[in-house]
Amino acid sequence: MGYRLGVDLGTTFTAAAIRDGGPPTMLGLGNRALQIPSVLYLQEDGEFLVGEAAERRGAADPARMVREFKRRLGDPVPLLVAGTPFSAQALSAKLLASVVATATERRGAAPDEVVLTYPANWGAYKRELVDQVISLADVGRSLTCTEPQAAAIQYASQANLQPGDRVAVYDLGGGTFDVCVLEKTGAGFTILGTPEGIEQLGGVDFDEAVFQHVVTALGPAVEQLDLDSPEGRAALTRLRRDCVEAKEALSADVDTVIPVALPGRSTSVRLTRAELETLIAPALEQTVEATSRALRAANTTTEQLTAIVLVGGSSRIPLVSHLLQSRFSTPTALDTHPKHDIALGAVQFQPEEARTEQLGAVGTQLPSPTRTPLSAQAKRRLAIAAGGVVVLAGGVVAAMQLAAGDGGNPGGQTSVATNTPSQSVSSTTPTKPTTPTGPQALPEAPVKLADTELVIPLLRKVSADLTLVDLYVADVTNPAKRTKLTTKPNDDLPALAPNKRTMIYLHNVPPSKDRSLWVSGVDGSRARELFTKTPAQCAASIGRPGWNPKDPTQIVVGCTAADGTFGIYLLDTDGKVLQKLFSNPARKGFGASDPAVSPDGKLAVYEFHGGSGTGLYAVALDGKSEPQRLTSGSDADPVWSPTRPGVLAFRRVLGDNSATIFVTSVTGADLPCAGQSRPNEIGGGRMCQLTDASVFDQDPTWSPDGKRIAFKHGLNPSAIQVVPADASAAPQLVWPNNPGNQNAPAWTPR
Repeated sequence: MGYRLGVDLGTTFTAAAIRDGGPPTMLGLGNRALQIPSVLYLQEDGEFLVGEAAERRGAADPARMVREFKRRLGDPVPLLVAGTPFSAQALSAKLLASVVATATERRGAAPDEVVLTYPANWGAYKRELVDQVISLADVGRSLTCTEPQAAAIQYASQANLQPGDRVAVYDLGGGTFDVCVLEKTGAGFTILGTPEGIEQLGGVDFDEAVFQHVVTALGPAVEQLDLDSPEGRAALTRLRRDCVEAKEALSADVDTVIPVALPGRSTSVRLTRAELETLIAPALEQTVEATSRALRAANTTTEQLTAIVLVGGSSRIPLVSHLLQSRFSTPTALDTHPKHDIALGAVQFQPEEARTEQLGAVGTQLPSPTRTPLSAQAKRRLAIAAGGVVVLAGGVVAAMQLAAGDGGNPGGQTSVATNTPSQSVSSTTPTKPTTPTGPQALPEAPVKLADTELVIPLLRKVSADLTLVDLYVADVTNPAKRTKLTTKPNDDLPALAPNKRTMIYLHNVPPSKDRSLWVSGVDGSRARELFTKTPAQCAASIGRPGWNPKDPTQIVVGCTAADGTFGIYLLDTDGKVLQKLFSNPARKGFGASDPAVSPDGKLAVYEFHGGSGTGLYAVALDGKSEPQRLTSGSDADPVWSPTRPGVLAFRRVLGDNSATIFVTSVTGADLPCAGQSRPNEIGGGRMCQLTDASVFDQDPTWSPDGKRIAFKHGLNPSAIQVVPADASAAPQLVWPNNPGNQNAPAWTPR
């Protein structure tokens, strides 16, 4: 009889389930447990050991072992295993192929169909890499399913859910945290709103927190370990294993003792549940906040939730249920084996649900995910950042990372070695790493900007002939905050990425007037020029870009070529021209600039100036239609509302040294307006005037909740002010102490 195979390739553990017409059952992958560690070991003959066997061999030779590679999916930098480079998707394919091979051996035939799961907050690029994993593994007919959908399906198989019932799936696994809201339908489940997630947070980070606690308690004893000796490596491996077991024991006990057996010293460290909760509480609070955001995005109240389904081994920690129930007053549902839920749900996933997932809750494409990095405070408390590990653990952890052949793998944990029969997967050693498709990764700050934070360019007069511009982070709730980001002076006109962890800005080196696009984290880190080669269409000049919220590897820019041709172009972040949206031959006094992309990723709006055609225009991002005129004034700086479809804020010139900020709806819909309003002669409806036009106001940017707008007030002097989007109150200064002239702010993506 044929059967289906559901596979959950987790960061730390991999599980699989089988269904052959009856109820789903787990496929035993290991000898000690049904699931196996997501670990590979490259043997000298080029074959990989998998799971428990890989852990056992890797304890003695960590340079040949690799783990937690799921966290690196999409990273163009390969992982080195015994000096050989592999992409994360190539390693994931080895693991998937091993699981399918085990099922084939146990059942005597290959599965009819494989269902592979992935996090719901993975965007289009990472989902493409999931398809690549399946292709590389060569496992035959396959489907993909989001992890929360699979968890909800498994929960529904045990609970009496009716169409319309809603659940939140809280997935705290070994290496990642994800949460989203789903609604039961006749065909399965539909994801509501935008899935949320926290980068690089899971059980391995809690293990590391316990390990650091023990290292601190032991003082220099651990730092003095000789990691070049077998005894030293074995002692550290054993200590890490005991820290993991202590963490797990505290899910049931109120305290535990961690044995410490180092060469020449034997002792123990006591750890209480309260101490563990103190170590991990900041990170868990972040997961609760992410859950709250997911509920808001799904327009779901706690009263509408049937349950919060807890998935992943780390969700067994008692503090998780306590925090969630205290915050949301909603029952939590925890299975006896939360590591199995996703695999069991995946094998029950039906192809019809795939179409439901693609359509989303309202018949549109699945919403873009929100990935939230762990906050700086939580990172400090967990001490999971690489720098923190080195400071606290000295050379011990750094040496373990180097020995594992992956300096970018936090912690470099080596877990318990077990005696199991060897599993191997044939492998031909690659001559070069598998290269992911798509542009190279952009620098990201470890923490995204808060909803009250924005980036402001601040002018600095160096001499009578030279003024430089530096970028700063400000906070609309804290007038004293002014954090400098710029490391190379003369950065201006920032544009935030959809994840609010990356920004592109214009940079030039005086006395040259030529400006190029640069990119960095929103903390100013890893700044570099965006393009290695500027497109010919932008050879003469390039302006402030707008990001595609649905595909953050794409930007829209206004450019001028060497021959004077100007236009609006869709580019990828490597500078490849994907689509010409509008262009015009050189003509004195004419131009187009300042594009912004609508939240649904379908339209770009830009300003065109020159002759009677001056105004704002919208054009489809696919380039299949002609630009449509939206306004008829001397208008510029358009930006879409992040919360109200079709609503724009822009600048209109009313006279000499006089301009104001307007808000209008391109659909002609009426907007709430407590100030003056006037008709939009071209687009219909009315335009709400937000400022008094006493000076030159320009460069609006929306708050994340769509209720306020920040803008540049005046030319010289100039300052950033914030005004309600309905003109219900007077504008207020962001920096009342007036540190100097300020330029166009960035609060949300353009």
